[in-house]
Amino acid sequence: KDCGVSVVVIEAGDHLGGRVSQLEGLAPWPLQLGPEFIHGEECNVLKDFIDAQGWEMREYEWPDRYFFGRGVGERRLVVAEDADENDPDVREVHRLFAELPGVPIDRDVTALEWLRDIVQCSDKVLALAESIYANDFGTSLALMGMQEAVVEQRGWNYGEKYLVLDRSLRRVAEALAKGIDVRLGWKVSEIIRPPDGAPGPVTIRRSTGETMVASRCVVVAAPITALKPNNPGSIAFTPPLPMVKTKAIDRVKVSNSVKVFLAFESSFWPEGLFDVVCAGCFLPEMWILKYPSTENVGRGSGARMASDQGVDPSVPARTKEVVTFFAAGNLADELSRMERKTVVERALDQMDEMFGSDANPRPSRSRLTGSYVADWRNEELVGGAYTYPTLHAFGSREVVAAPDGESVFFAGEATHPGVNPCMQGAMETGLRA
Repeated sequence: KDCGVSVVVIEAGDHLGGRVSQLEGLAPWPLQLGPEFIHGEECNVLKDFIDAQGWEMREYEWPDRYFFGRGVGERRLVVAEDADENDPDVREVHRLFAELPGVPIDRDVTALEWLRDIVQCSDKVLALAESIYANDFGTSLALMGMQEAVVEQRGWNYGEKYLVLDRSLRRVAEALAKGIDVRLGWKVSEIIRPPDGAPGPVTIRRSTGETMVASRCVVVAAPITALKPNNPGSIAFTPPLPMVKTKAIDRVKVSNSVKVFLAFESSFWPEGLFDVVCAGCFLPEMWILKYPSTENVGRGSGARMASDQGVDPSVPARTKEVVTFFAAGNLADELSRMERKTVVERALDQMDEMFGSDANPRPSRSRLTGSYVADWRNEELVGGAYTYPTLHAFGSREVVAAPDGESVFFAGEATHPGVNPCMQGAMETGLRA
């Protein structure tokens, strides 16, 4: 648009931003269903855009604390700085992922195979790697391919700070879309382009049969699940995409993620606590954040409502704190198969294990005002959360990202060879396309 090109943005969902979405009706402020953190304070196109808007960000060290649970034979909450200095297993897991010793260069292995069979690390280091690194990559050690992981670990140049915007991340999508023609609820079923990659108009067909013609080109930034031909509701290409691209699309996998939100009338954890990585526990990570109540937009503007899971409308007025648990990969799939009530009960049990005392061993339930479980596998337009360093997918993202002729270009987090799953990576691919 800044270059004088007429742009139309077609969005299949009911709100701008796709996986950038929010939950309302559990607290006075909105909760982030999708991405919440800005990863890194350096060379970050997302941070630069936010700075240009004049918005503020809070800066955090990550992780803030560690909790070692019964699964690793302990029960203690430790400030991260102390653990980094005094716990040999914490130091070892960070050393391993910084130096990547023993990762084969002639074949791909999972992170689990690397740590368990090649490095032969301790069970506690494995548990820490699962909760710190695999979960942060949006996957599990047993699924994570080391060739792609090495590319990201060695190419990361964004810094280590965790930044949190002073408002909902949907504001970024709204600011980016300012002055642009945006069509919501426009689910694409087919893209018809000139044969043999020739330049020319591209026809986009809506699932309802309506069509739109792009006179110059199309940038496809749909989730990679929408490009996989065997997925229900995926986008058809006419003529078909080259086989080399469809095979690359198939190799890059999407993991699930689940967020468990627990709302409380008061806190029962240490003052100032932000984020805890939990090793040897049911759920691998939790954090506590708040946003302005003015960021609520209501169901008609694309927010999910906690009342959909039976949360009473009186709950937000009684809620003063919200804990967000995050799980990805195989564990998220396991949570998807569980009853929602069971997931919440076990999350509360973990809160009691972490923060209970001799005087009050089970503080969580008496303070609970409500709960909500967000399962990205059930999101129809995505069918999962994000891509992750995938076993045997090394080099595939560059093939997915390559333009198809002179009229169809590809963007989105799945097309970035070295940053997944981060918003700035997705934005970089948009600039590249």
